[in-house]
Amino acid sequence: MRSLLLVAASAVALSGCVIVDHTTSVQSAPITAEAAPVSVSAGAIEAHIRFLADDRMEGRMAGEPGYELAANYVEAQYRQIGLLPGGDDGYRAGVPLQTMTTVPEMAGFSINGQSMTPGEHFIVDASAVHDESAITADAVFVGNGIVSETLGVDAYAGVDVRGKIVVVLAGTPDGIPSDVSAHLNSDRTKAQFAADAGAIGLISIPTEGLTRWTYERMAARAPSPSMTTAAADAGAGLQVTASISDSAAEALFASAPQSFADTVAAARAGEEVPSFDLGVEVSLSQGTSRESFVDDNVVGILPGNDPELADEIVVVTAHLDHVGVCRLPDAEDNICNGALDNASGTSIMIETARALAEAGGARRSVAFVALAAEEQGLLGSAHIAQNPPAPMANMVANINLDMPVIRYRFNDLIAFGAEHSSLGPIADAAVQSRGLSLTPDPMPQQALFVRSDHYNFVRDGVPSLFLMTGFSSRDAEDDDGQGFLRFLGGDYHGPGDEVDQVLFEEGAKFANLNYEIIATVANGDKAPSWNEDSFFNQ
Repeated sequence: MRSLLLVAASAVALSGCVIVDHTTSVQSAPITAEAAPVSVSAGAIEAHIRFLADDRMEGRMAGEPGYELAANYVEAQYRQIGLLPGGDDGYRAGVPLQTMTTVPEMAGFSINGQSMTPGEHFIVDASAVHDESAITADAVFVGNGIVSETLGVDAYAGVDVRGKIVVVLAGTPDGIPSDVSAHLNSDRTKAQFAADAGAIGLISIPTEGLTRWTYERMAARAPSPSMTTAAADAGAGLQVTASISDSAAEALFASAPQSFADTVAAARAGEEVPSFDLGVEVSLSQGTSRESFVDDNVVGILPGNDPELADEIVVVTAHLDHVGVCRLPDAEDNICNGALDNASGTSIMIETARALAEAGGARRSVAFVALAAEEQGLLGSAHIAQNPPAPMANMVANINLDMPVIRYRFNDLIAFGAEHSSLGPIADAAVQSRGLSLTPDPMPQQALFVRSDHYNFVRDGVPSLFLMTGFSSRDAEDDDGQGFLRFLGGDYHGPGDEVDQVLFEEGAKFANLNYEIIATVANGDKAPSWNEDSFFNQ
C-alpha cells in the first residue's frame, strides 16, 4: 500500500494537488469567474490516463486497493478544480455492494419430481436476498415475458402466475427499436415483470438465435462470483431464478399445448409467441454465500450561477473501475489496465469539469460522478440514480462518458439515447459544428444501450445521452473504419488495453465535443425533456 500511495502522490503533485483524506471537510466557494474560451488539451488527457491506467492501479477492480487509490486521485482533482463535495461523506457516496457465489450442492431443478443435472441442464443464480430458498409450484410459459402498454404487449395477459414459476424465452418480438429491445430483454427488466405479476420463481431459456448470451456461455461463467447492490435487484420478489438448456426446455414443454421446437421456430420467424400453462410442477432451490462491502462513487459539484436554475442538476458520469487482474495466469502482463475502458472517460470527465469551472460555471449546477462497480453490472450508477445524495436530488439530465475508443481518428459518433429526448438535437449540433456526423447504432445485437451507466438514469426517468466513437475514420490511410471492432474483438477487457496505443489528440477532440454538449445543457433556458413519442417518456 505504501508504494501505491507514493506513486499517487508523485502523479498528483505534477498537476498541483495532493492526495487527501476524503473525510476532510472542505468549504469551497462557488466559482463565478467570467466566462472565457476554454479548450481541453491532449496533454491533460494523457496525464490522467497514464496515472489511472498504471500497473500500480492493478486494474482498478471494485473492492480492491487499486480502486481506492484511483478514487483518491479523482477526489484530489476535484479539490484542485474547486468542485464542492457532493457525496454523503464529503466527496464520497458509498455504494453498498455484495459479492455472491452459488452453493453448488444446494442448486436443484426438477420437473414432476424428475431431477435435472446442474450445469448440463440448468444453472441457478445467486440470490441478492435469500441465503437459501426452495420452491415447488406449477410452471407457466409467458413467451418473451414482456409487458409494455406503449407497444401493446402483455405476455402475462390471460394467465395467472401468482405463486407460480414463470418460464420466459430470451429475446423480444421483431420490429422493436434496438435500444428499446435491449431494455426489454435485460434480465433485470424481465425479472421485474415477473415479480410484479406475482410469480415466485423465474426460469429463462436463452436458446441460440434469440440472444447473444446462449446457455453454453452462461453455464461456463456460472461458477464465478457475481456482484450486486440492492438498487440493481429488480426481481426482489422472486425466490429463485434459473436458466436452462434446450434439452431441459424440451422436457419442460413435454405436456404443453405447443412443443418447445415449434415455440422456438415461431419466435425465430418473428411470429407472436403465446402464453400458456405448461402442465407440470417444477421445483427449484438455491443457496448463496455472500460478502458485503462498500465502494465509493466520487462526486464533485460545480454550483450553478443562475439562482432560478441552480437547483437543477446536470449529471456527468464516467465509471472509474475496471476488471482488475486478468484471468491469464501464464501471461507476461496479466493486469487489465483499462486505458480506454474507462480511464479515458474518467480523464475526459475531469477535464470537462476543469474547463467548465474555468469558463465561470453554468446556469445549472453540474455534478461530476466517478462511478464504482460498472464492470460488475452498472452497480454504482444503479445505486446513485435511485439514491442520489442531497446535492444531486433534482437531476434533469445525464451525460455519460464510457470507453471512447480513441485509438483511431474518428469521424463519426454514435449517440445512444439521442432519439429519445431534447438532448438529441444538442448533440447533433455539437457534432456537426466540428465537421463530424452522428450514425445509428451499427451493432444492435451487442445491446450497448443497456451496457453503460446512462441506462440506470434512463430507468429512473432522467433524459440521458451516451456518445461513443463511431466506425468511420478521417483518412483512409489512417484506418480502415474497423478500429472499434478490432478493439472490441481484441484488447477489450484484456491486458492489451494500454496507454501506448491511445491517441491523446483524439481524446481532446472527444472531450471538447462533450464539453460543448454539457455546457449547452447546463446553460439552456429549459431543462432537457423526453420526446413525446419516446418509449421512455413514462
